[in-house]
Amino acid sequence: MSTYRVRLFAMMIILVIFTNASIAEIHIEPNKRGTLIIVGGGDTPYTIQKRFIELAGGAGKARIAIFQMASTGDDEEADEVLAEFKLLGAESVILNLDRSQAESEAMDVMLSGFTGYWFLGGDQNLLAASLLGTRALRRIEYRYERGAVVGGTSAGASVMTATMLTGQRTASSGRINEDPNAVAMRSTEVAFGFGLLPGAIVDQHFSRRSRDNRLVSAVLDHPQLLGVGIDEETALIVRPDGRWEVLGNGHVKIYDARRAYIVNQAEDAVGASGIRMHVLPRGSRFDPRLGRMGSWRN
Repeated sequence: MSTYRVRLFAMMIILVIFTNASIAEIHIEPNKRGTLIIVGGGDTPYTIQKRFIELAGGAGKARIAIFQMASTGDDEEADEVLAEFKLLGAESVILNLDRSQAESEAMDVMLSGFTGYWFLGGDQNLLAASLLGTRALRRIEYRYERGAVVGGTSAGASVMTATMLTGQRTASSGRINEDPNAVAMRSTEVAFGFGLLPGAIVDQHFSRRSRDNRLVSAVLDHPQLLGVGIDEETALIVRPDGRWEVLGNGHVKIYDARRAYIVNQAEDAVGASGIRMHVLPRGSRFDPRLGRMGSWRN
């Protein structure tokens, strides 16, 4: 049997199992927006996974769709996450959708039955290409607006915003591949993402890959957006009320250029003033509307 037929047969079995159990859409908290859990890559700590499953309904109730379209090959990460979610008591399934599957009525019905959606790492452009503008993404957005939790790591983090870093950069010579060790300030290349986190642009593997310059460039190019740099093993949690929390082992850096201005700009260099930076260790809370750290009880 060909690889395509094996994949199609497996997808049909999954659809039968989950569609029969999902005809009645599951509501966690009706009329209440869900939570985003955006991880900066690396190994996702147990505390973050546990929070994700709890928000999805908890052990015995959480039903998770794991999307692996960001990967270009057979990815062990998907099986590892599946096993880890199972240990936490969640019923999960791995999905690798092309656009025709993402547009199907059967998939739309199936996705209605999940309480959480998790996007794996790889290439965020592949995730966007698979889902943007499809029934599947509209269903995930609908579920999120009604209480489901949505999370992702690495590429699955970058894709959450409306304006998404592609992982490429532009220069006077045209498009070039990113050099993680480069320190020159250059214009960044962006594309459309999912739009679940408006008003921000996310970068991941932040400290490990020295991406400060890339994110500063992005917010200078798009000063209406807050730049969010998330370390590995660290999560930015976007609460239903719009406020942010940090969970995990590293930091989140926020770059705010809403009041900044360009001082000078050369071919491959830029000068600016008035950029604000916030450094958020684990346990920190941040209000993006006010642009400041704070604390609250609930």
